Amino acid sequence: MKRIILPISLSLLAGSAIAENKEGQIVINPAISYIKFDNDRAPDEADGFGLGLEYRFGPNWAAEVAAFRNDGDQQTDLTQLKVDGLYYFTKGGTVQPYVGAGIGHAEFDSPYANLDYGETQLNLGGGLRFNFSEAWSARWDLRGIYGVDDNDTDMMTTLGISYAFGGESEPAPKQEAPAAVQTAPVDSDGDGVVDANDQCPGTAAGVAVDAKGCPLDSDGDGVTDDKDQCPDTEAGATVDAKGCVGEVQKVTVESIELKINFPTNSDVIQDQYEPELQQVAEFLNKHTDLNVEIEGHTDSQGAAAYNKMLSQKRADAVKKHLVSVHGIAADRITAVGYGEENPVASNDTAQGRKANRRVVAVMQKEVMK
Repeated sequence: MKRIILPISLSLLAGSAIAENKEGQIVINPAISYIKFDNDRAPDEADGFGLGLEYRFGPNWAAEVAAFRNDGDQQTDLTQLKVDGLYYFTKGGTVQPYVGAGIGHAEFDSPYANLDYGETQLNLGGGLRFNFSEAWSARWDLRGIYGVDDNDTDMMTTLGISYAFGGESEPAPKQEAPAAVQTAPVDSDGDGVVDANDQCPGTAAGVAVDAKGCPLDSDGDGVTDDKDQCPDTEAGATVDAKGCVGEVQKVTVESIELKINFPTNSDVIQDQYEPELQQVAEFLNKHTDLNVEIEGHTDSQGAAAYNKMLSQKRADAVKKHLVSVHGIAADRITAVGYGEENPVASNDTAQGRKANRRVVAVMQKEVMK
């Protein structure tokens, strides 16, 4: 009765794995075997087991020495020794197909003289290796075996579990660093000084600059050459915005008398005088180049020192109101208390004294004359 070994099944792969063939790796290949003999031979089939030892020269090439013992019908047993060369089509992966070829010797052992002999065998075929992990795999192999002495061709298939160890992975290809891209220096304003060194970016076209990219001031008067209408000014001279020598003077542009009446001996501004202060604030917001001097004045009643102090407090109160309520910058406002020094009417009458108790907002600007 013919015997049948286990069918080949891809269900051996319980899960996918990535394995890599390594140079110097050794693989132990135990397997069960089945042989279908040539029709010219007396035995019909045989099955058995064997053991192979595989050595890998690299990711694709390997050599294997194997021995098999097979029990056949017709009371004939078969022992095989062979040496094979293997070529794997992939360097790694879950499934690795391969081809193999080799040479070996077979001994037929039988009580019948015509079945008891030895022969040289050549084999050619291939198979699949299913990798479970880096170490463990299953292998199915199918070979055609040619008996050189009798010109018979047998078919042999094997199935087994393999264990791999040792070896070194193929070194990863060295990646060259990308060549650095050379970029031309940028000079955005075109003044001849690159942006990395330009401390005055956005220079107008045609303006002569120094090594830092800033407009030149050849005479050192604080006005750059492109705006200086009076070049070669003498060192230390005071110049106007055009770079020309002149005298800086304060000029009164507007004078607004604030009709604010303070209670006697008081510096409190009452709500009814808000329109007066609003007028000053609007004028300053309209003319942002002007500054204002708030002058505080009193009548002559009381000590002069006290009157001066009181007028200063009243001028400071007006300044504080313009800053806190109307948002005028404090550095644009100067508060000065003149006391009784500059009367505008006689202090001998009640009406005159009332006129002298006043606050005046004097709008000024600096000009070069």
